Amino acid sequence: MGCVVIEHFPEKDFNESDFGLNRDARLDAANDKPARISLNTSAVMAFECIEIRTTRPFTRENKEDVVPGVRIKTSWGQHLVVFDDLPMNFSKAMDTACSHQKINELTTLNSDYWRRYRKQS
Repeated sequence: MGCVVIEHFPEKDFNESDFGLNRDARLDAANDKPARISLNTSAVMAFECIEIRTTRPFTRENKEDVVPGVRIKTSWGQHLVVFDDLPMNFSKAMDTACSHQKINELTTLNSDYWRRYRKQS
C-alpha cells in the first residue's frame, strides 16, 4: 500500500452525522494554517466530494470563495478537509497509491486556488 500526503484544514461546525451527505465545508484559509499528514491508504475509511466555502488566503479583504474539496474520514474517526483543485484529484491519488505503492502529495503548493492568491500577495 502507498500513501497520500495531504494538507488539511480545521473545519468549522461539522457534525459526525452529516458525513456522507456531501455538505459544504466551512474553512478559514485566511487565518488557519494547514496541517500536513501522511495517510496510508488503509487509514482512509471513506471520503466524499464537497464544496469548500473559505475565506480568501493571503489577503485582508473579507472575501469568501467556493472551491472543490474532499472530506476524509480516517480509521481513527477524525475528519480532514482537503482542497481538491489539483492536477491529480484525491480519488486518483488514492487509486495510484493503492495500485503502485506510490506517495502522492496533495498540498496547497499544488493547488491552483492557492497558487493564484499566493502570487498576488
